Amino acid sequence: MTEHITQTIRHKGAAAAVVISIAVSMVLAVHVFHQSAALVPEMGAVGSGLLFFRNRAWLDQLIPFYSYIVLAAIFGLGMSMYVDAPIGLKIFLALGIVFTGLILLKVPALPALSAGLLPIYLDIHSWWYPVAVASLMGIEALVALVWLKPSFRRDRATHWQFEHVGKVSGSLIVALLVMAIVGSPLVMVPPLLVAMSERAQHLSRSRVVLDDLVTMIWLVTPFELSIVLLLLTHDPYVVVISLLVAYVGSSVLKKQIGPVFALAMVPLLFGYATDERLIGFALIGSAVAQFSPLIAAKIVRMLNSARASIAQ
Repeated sequence: MTEHITQTIRHKGAAAAVVISIAVSMVLAVHVFHQSAALVPEMGAVGSGLLFFRNRAWLDQLIPFYSYIVLAAIFGLGMSMYVDAPIGLKIFLALGIVFTGLILLKVPALPALSAGLLPIYLDIHSWWYPVAVASLMGIEALVALVWLKPSFRRDRATHWQFEHVGKVSGSLIVALLVMAIVGSPLVMVPPLLVAMSERAQHLSRSRVVLDDLVTMIWLVTPFELSIVLLLLTHDPYVVVISLLVAYVGSSVLKKQIGPVFALAMVPLLFGYATDERLIGFALIGSAVAQFSPLIAAKIVRMLNSARASIAQ
């Protein structure tokens, strides 16, 4: 038993070290090449999911998983560069198209939502962005391939049932409404949308429990910490502290929420003049990410009951 615990700690420590090292390399490369478009926070979620949490669905479909995220990044850049429309409409279209692709291709790659949305949020017009996505997540996928030797079982493709699609779609609609009401998409940054979608996909209840409040606070803790540290130090490498807090907290709280690690790096996207509105927006967004899936689950359950009644 002791040996197993020691081995687990060693493996998780190694996984955390790999992801943090890649994150530091990313920040260094951004400064060397002066290309802020190469900042990809979602690499924290993907690396943690593959190596730290060892998400079996991702590992079994590693190549489709990685490929779809890269395609989503290219698609999002194209939307940002070539579609002349209000940002709200572009976010709506990107969410709909990327999510529809996930359903049709049966790929468990919800982080692709973030990869496709980030260029739209930040008005990125540089091909450095998809190159960075392909490179950083490619390194993580390669490490997972060599270290964990996944089975590549296509028979474990993600089958999106009506219930899953309904809960995720309903949650995304609530998030879009909140963005419209608040008047800013920053209230639901892309990793929060991923966290919400992953929660909605696997949620099996529609009632609020105490753990929902704990998760809501935990979801944005490394995010808020990064903002405070950046405002105090103006040093992008302080993100390492936030990532370490995210790894320790995930282990202590026993929560496998990959977007927490992406959120820890999101403040880097706004440079040293971190938008202080994000501090309040993150709390609102975290509440939406936690509770909108419960609303969607209740509606889906009512629709299922109605369908069953009609069928009888």
